[in-house]
Amino acid sequence: MGWMSDDSGMARLSFIRGGSEAHASFEQLVRPHYQALFRVASRFTGSRADAEDLVQETCLRAYRHIAKVQSLENPLTWLLCILRRLYIDRMRRYEQTNVGSIDEGTLAEIASTAPGPAESVNSEQVARRIERGLRKLNAEQRSLLILHDVEGYSLNELETITALKLGTIKSKLHRARVKLGKMLQADGDIAGPQSLRRTR
Repeated sequence: MGWMSDDSGMARLSFIRGGSEAHASFEQLVRPHYQALFRVASRFTGSRADAEDLVQETCLRAYRHIAKVQSLENPLTWLLCILRRLYIDRMRRYEQTNVGSIDEGTLAEIASTAPGPAESVNSEQVARRIERGLRKLNAEQRSLLILHDVEGYSLNELETITALKLGTIKSKLHRARVKLGKMLQADGDIAGPQSLRRTR
């Protein structure tokens, strides 16, 4: 498996031609979810290269359990569960051995909308402030906010993705929003965490 870019510049995972029947079956099952996985990974990491590595590792892990993938009506939630767990593990290892944060990136760089010049400047400023705030959260808080407040996954879907109880998810989301809100206010952004959805 390896990453390539198509004509639009979007990342996609390519499979070695002439692989086994299981390999071809896995590709067919997972290919529709590449871009969703890559978008979430990009928001998690803030880096295209790190996102590509994260999604590739997610697919490699999932391939080891191809029978499970084949049994799922919609594999995306399960794939996101793997991706989130890998991201949190990576960040914990990183924080144990490094000071500072991973390469800076902004939500504006991976947003799919194309507003006018004035709106674009304002949106980018808000996105940069939100990104700075998100990077100060721990990996679990950041991933929950991105999945729920940015990507729009429901609380019930988060239960499946995170294997956490609903009450725990609500509590963690609340604490993450409060912490992010305080950081945004300190950074001069009066809009607060509700601005997250404008970065989609």
